[in-house]
Amino acid sequence: MSTPQPPLVHVHQPAHSAPPATGRSATPSGVVALVLAGAALFFSPVFLLIPYVGFFPALIAGGGAVIAGLGLRGSTRGTATAVTGLIVSVIIFALLAGIATMWNFVVADPAIRDYDELHEVIDHIKQLIFG
Repeated sequence: MSTPQPPLVHVHQPAHSAPPATGRSATPSGVVALVLAGAALFFSPVFLLIPYVGFFPALIAGGGAVIAGLGLRGSTRGTATAVTGLIVSVIIFALLAGIATMWNFVVADPAIRDYDELHEVIDHIKQLIFG
C-alpha cells in the first residue's frame, strides 16, 4: 500500500520583494544634522543676547540642514533620520533666524544707537578683535 501524497500548493511570490536589512537604521548625516540642531537650540539663549552674534546658532542649524540634504542626495535607503534631521534643522533655523533678526532690529540696534557708552564699548571690542 502506498501512502497518499498531499496536494501541491503554489505560493505566489511578488516580483519585487523588500531588500534585506543591513542593520543600519540611522544615516550618519541625519544624526549629525540632529546633533547640530540640538546644539543650536542649546546655545541660542546665550548667543542671542549678544548683538550680531545671535545669528551663530541659526547658522549652526542651517549647517545641519545642508548636511542632511547632502545625506539625502546620495542615499537610497535608511533616509528616515536624514529627513527628520532636515525638517528639525530647517524649523530651528527659521525660528532662531527670526528671533535673532527681531532681537537685533528691535532691541540691540536702538540701544547701541541711543547710548553712546554702548557704542564706545562695541567699537572697543571690534578694535580688540579686528585690530
